[in-house]
Amino acid sequence: MNDEIGLKTSSGEDVALKAVNVKAVLNGVLSQVNIEQTYINAENTNIEAVYTFPLPLDAVLLELVVEINGETLTGQVKPRAIAETQYEEAITEGDTAVLLTKIKDGLYCVNLGNLLAGESAIIKFKYAQIHQWQGDSLRFYLPTTLAPRYGNPIDYRLEPHQVPEHKLLAPYALNFELTIQGQLASAALNSPTHAITKHYDNESLKVSLNNQTAAMDRDLIVEFTQPKYYAGEGLWSKDDDKVVALTSFYPQIDLPQTTSSRCIKMVVDCSGSMLGDSITQAGIALKQILKLLNEDDWFNIILFGSHHKSLFSESVKANRANLDIAAKELANLNADLGGTEMLSALNAAYDSAAPAELASNILLITDGEIWGEEQLICKAQESNHRHFVVGVGSAVSEAFLKQLADKTGGASEFVTPNENMSSRIVQHFCRIKQSKLTQSDIRFGEESNNDKTLSQSLSQQTTIFAGDTVNSFAQLEQLTTKQATLSFAYNRASNTEQGESDKQSQSYKQSIELQEYTDSLNTLARLAAYARLPSLPKQQAIEQALKYQLITDDTHCILVKTNHNQVDLGLPEMRTVPHQIPAGYMGMGSVICEGDIVFCASEPVPQMHRERDYLDIPSFLRCEAAIYSTSDNSSDTTAESTESIKESLKESMPTSTGVADKLNAEFTPSNHMGLSEFDIFDLEEMGEDEAILNILTQLEQLGFDEIELVAAWLSLYNEFNPSKPLSRHVTRLARMLVKELDIKALLIQTVREAVQAELTA
Repeated sequence: MNDEIGLKTSSGEDVALKAVNVKAVLNGVLSQVNIEQTYINAENTNIEAVYTFPLPLDAVLLELVVEINGETLTGQVKPRAIAETQYEEAITEGDTAVLLTKIKDGLYCVNLGNLLAGESAIIKFKYAQIHQWQGDSLRFYLPTTLAPRYGNPIDYRLEPHQVPEHKLLAPYALNFELTIQGQLASAALNSPTHAITKHYDNESLKVSLNNQTAAMDRDLIVEFTQPKYYAGEGLWSKDDDKVVALTSFYPQIDLPQTTSSRCIKMVVDCSGSMLGDSITQAGIALKQILKLLNEDDWFNIILFGSHHKSLFSESVKANRANLDIAAKELANLNADLGGTEMLSALNAAYDSAAPAELASNILLITDGEIWGEEQLICKAQESNHRHFVVGVGSAVSEAFLKQLADKTGGASEFVTPNENMSSRIVQHFCRIKQSKLTQSDIRFGEESNNDKTLSQSLSQQTTIFAGDTVNSFAQLEQLTTKQATLSFAYNRASNTEQGESDKQSQSYKQSIELQEYTDSLNTLARLAAYARLPSLPKQQAIEQALKYQLITDDTHCILVKTNHNQVDLGLPEMRTVPHQIPAGYMGMGSVICEGDIVFCASEPVPQMHRERDYLDIPSFLRCEAAIYSTSDNSSDTTAESTESIKESLKESMPTSTGVADKLNAEFTPSNHMGLSEFDIFDLEEMGEDEAILNILTQLEQLGFDEIELVAAWLSLYNEFNPSKPLSRHVTRLARMLVKELDIKALLIQTVREAVQAELTA
């Protein structure tokens, strides 16, 4: 493979991405992962490379470092508005800038703006993650690609420039090395996704790809088998004048399973994206589930795609007759139901009537490839159903499915095409049947001298299941004894979720020793701070994120490299880094594995004879263009204070959507036009509100230049029109016009204050 891979965007331009290099260190349940992306601009113009990429749900970004032509710069986390403003100012000033943002949980975007012709840049970022034992296995997971998702991403918090592009082949390659330290260095391991090699280096075990590099067409998984006598682990470190502790308990107890009846509603994804390996796995899972149902259990099966269909009109008893009906219906399970309307299918499951005294559980089998996850999770939390999720495929939407399970009191399992589906289903049934745990508590030190705990937070987990890790962070005044104890109670006899109170209660305790953990990035304290953020008010959470330099929804990481003598550089051409279609997606081949040797066997794509409205095929495979909004609806702000201004002015601001509509339509990245020097009459012709026109006219009468006043107003436009802003491109053109006209900050502030005074009068 060539050192430099020339990529083509959807519109045919070159983007050079040399490679993605990943080096990770795993020590017990804590890993630190370094990702290095190398870009080369082989074009004769400056470019802006945009890469939207996935990370594990509980990954916490710790550092951003960029090397550009031998110069190394380190990013700084700042409030979202300030970071966006500094990035946009750097772009219009001709400087090179990098902006790393969190779009939503598990999804991030890096913008490399003004990479000059002939220049190279290496973007390095590091994240840490706490892993979890499930049963006797721990899963190291590295997402490498995004599968096409159902729905319109513009409707779900993505800006147009952040929407991922896809290609059948994206030939940049992955280089991977994992160093395993501590107890896990002697544990049995395997990769169900990639061919790997293993060798010892002193007391560490190093794992790398068998062929040095691999296509980024599937998630990379390394699974560890639990060492003998493993009981959990704990770490502690200093955090200013306090102490933070990570406790990772592994409750080794044979909890009694309830004999009471349960209602299990199976919801199965039969959309087009499940075609091939994924639907085969779903079929295996359903057969296993039917075998595990007891006579007194109740069940229903809902298959979904663009529409859903229920096997029974309501939940039914798991007697032989109903099980035979289900087995016959599922004998020819196909991924032929089109799109992925998951929410309507789950609503049908929630409404599937069952005896009121039974606890209801959802068992969802899907690849999770949809936009709009937040709305679905909110509905699920209101449903009073625990969700037990099985994610299938080679590039599952792990962040979404794990959140769905955790926030409803369930659990999630993920199965690649080469793993044993039956064992995962059995584990879920054990969790569903497990007696409810109560009075759970984690204490530090001796019982007679319990160290004062200032705060405590379970890491992404709301329910304790026997055989699954219980991860928790705590902040303490001091740690006098390096010991932590988990305790909880459970009922020895059967019970239901609603709880019968006449059972005999039994307590369980487990203690672990805490080891000191130190590193240059203060990792443990920052992970603990990140775990505390959801419990804090918004402003306090932002302050905490800034103190610990954490990237969140409200904080971005920014760095700027000054380019000298680049006054006439012009705006950069945007280049989106495409993702490769996952192996086995929609039946395009099958992921086959023999031991650690994995490859994708090419197979012809099956012909799908059904209505086009139901096709769940990404736009790049269709004749039609993508049905996404092409307007660039960025609402970048110019200072941190404008966040509160926008909120207070949303209702008081006169409607002036005509200006944005006309400018966004006329000035697009593809036509390479600069913004004109408009006067007040031009604004009136475009439909600007009379109040704004009056303000600008009054300022002109005071002696201010009319052209400069209009340019200043356009640079402020998005502050006062957050619901209908100028596009990202037009906003940049307005900044460029301000720069060309040499408009002073004092004039811009004068216009801002005049508009504010008018609106608040």
